[in-house]
Amino acid sequence: MKITAEEFDRRFDQGEDIFELMENPKIMKLDEFKKTFLKNSQEAQEQISLSFPKDFIQILDRKVQEIGVNREAFIKMIVAERLGVIGSD
Repeated sequence: MKITAEEFDRRFDQGEDIFELMENPKIMKLDEFKKTFLKNSQEAQEQISLSFPKDFIQILDRKVQEIGVNREAFIKMIVAERLGVIGSD
C-alpha cells in the first residue's frame, strides 16, 4: 500500500500501527535471519545507540511481543530489510 510521507507521519504521530504500511518485499524466515545476523561474534559487531520517542517504543514493544523477538533483533531485521540484505523468497 503506497501512501504519502505526510500520511505516514500523521498515522505514526497518532499512534497507529504502521508496521503494515512499511514495504517489506524481502522477508526471510525468522530462523534464517537469526542464524545469519544474530549469531555473529562480538568482534564482527559495532555497538550503536539509538533514541526514539516513548510512543514509538510502545509501538515497537507491542510488535516485538507479537512476533516473539526482542527489540534489537527486530530493529536489525528492519534495517537489513531496508538495506536489501535480506533476500527475496
